Amino acid sequence: MEIRCLLFTIFFSVFFSKSSGVIGLKSPVEEVSDAKDLKKILRTKNNVLVSFISSEKEATNILKIIRETADSIKGQGTMLVVECSGEGKKLCKKLKVSPEPYVLRHYMNGEFHKLYDRKETVASMISFMRNPTGDIPWEEDEETVDVVHLPDPASLQRLLKKETRPILIMFYAPWCGFCKTLKPEYSAAASELKGTHILAAIDVYRPENVGIRVKYNISGFPTLLYFHNNEVKYTYEGKNNKDDIIKFMRDPSSFNAESKEEEWSDGENDVVHLSSSNFDELIKNEESALIMFYAPWCGYCKRMKPEFEKAATRMKTEKVKGILAAVDATKDRDLAKQFEVKGYPTLKYFQFGELKYDVSPLREADDFYEFMKDPSPPPPPPPPEPSWEEVPSEVVHLSVENFKPFLKKKKHALVMFHAPWCGHCKMAKPEFQDAAEQVKDDPKMAFAAVDCTKHSSLCQTVGVTGYPTIKYYSYYNRESNIDYSGERKRSGFVAFLKKMSLASKGNQNVKEEL
Repeated sequence: MEIRCLLFTIFFSVFFSKSSGVIGLKSPVEEVSDAKDLKKILRTKNNVLVSFISSEKEATNILKIIRETADSIKGQGTMLVVECSGEGKKLCKKLKVSPEPYVLRHYMNGEFHKLYDRKETVASMISFMRNPTGDIPWEEDEETVDVVHLPDPASLQRLLKKETRPILIMFYAPWCGFCKTLKPEYSAAASELKGTHILAAIDVYRPENVGIRVKYNISGFPTLLYFHNNEVKYTYEGKNNKDDIIKFMRDPSSFNAESKEEEWSDGENDVVHLSSSNFDELIKNEESALIMFYAPWCGYCKRMKPEFEKAATRMKTEKVKGILAAVDATKDRDLAKQFEVKGYPTLKYFQFGELKYDVSPLREADDFYEFMKDPSPPPPPPPPEPSWEEVPSEVVHLSVENFKPFLKKKKHALVMFHAPWCGHCKMAKPEFQDAAEQVKDDPKMAFAAVDCTKHSSLCQTVGVTGYPTIKYYSYYNRESNIDYSGERKRSGFVAFLKKMSLASKGNQNVKEEL
């Protein structure tokens, strides 16, 4: 029995060690050794990073990075490995690749794009694969070594909890022009303040960081917030230069006129100011209470405060039941957490201490007053709109997998790259569908669509920068690729395709004519 078990174990180990190859059984990284297989993948995938390695042993570190990257970019890109000392030797020779110990080559739309030129880290490789044509991330700039770059919410919270020195955090977006202008000045200030202050930065345009924008009410870029002891103290509103930033960091209270404002609760007004110490006691006996959770630095809150005060005074004068109350959520974080406050200002309606519902943002004193006269719950939200793919039509909905294969079969195709929330897209969709219906019997013509919120890597690859973007393709020939800029009406779409059809028959130079 023991011999059988031993033999089975040996067989099992040998079998799986051979079948798992360089990468491993469950890895999303694909191993390729044949030229035909590579060509097939490049023909069907639009964003591919191929790692040519001399051997697994010599490329251990980069393979680890590749595996972790592949796990994070599923659906956005493809990672391949070719071992040039093994079965992939002929392929490497054919492509004239001599890895020592590895070469990383990126392909877009089936063609060689560039050699990988970023840092060999998981974060850098993920950033590259998500946007292979974009600028090098700020954190990889050699002149920004003294700025603390925060990749995600967890790193932000660790910094705020552990660091006792004053912290200035720049919340930015990579495409923001003002942010790009500020970056070198901010980096220079970080270097000069090194050791006494912390200057950090976080890209809040990344999907994983959207919650941070909500939490700190980031509505514009760049936004610079000053933290001390894990609390926002000030908003930097100075000039975008090194000297002003340094001056602010060394004495923020005198630099910012904003810091001289008295606290809302210290002023004379009819708003009831609540805190953790009096919240339950004051609210439990109130038949009707509308509570604003706010942050002192929040611009929307500042604009709302005087209107809130006017409404509270009017309610008192006209003896309307209930109170208007306020909670500084930056001080009473436990209350904000208890009632799931995720942005500022947040309005919540209570009856006898019990939360009834959230109230949509109100702006004017009259709005608050009218609500408190008749505090009706909000109507139920409308049912979600069906996705365009779910609406029956002759429009073909494409993805990363079928984009190129489908277009290669069509002589004349218009593709709309869209986003579900885009108003102009919504207006164009029915016209696009009608046009597709009109040409459905012509096998050489097609109307197709790509949802860029689902297939962002594909949209980036073809150069989509706004919605809707409509492109013309003929057998997926790059030379025939034209941006459609005509009228977004059925007649315009159909006339364009017919014009392209006539032009191709007459052997005309379509691009010059259009």
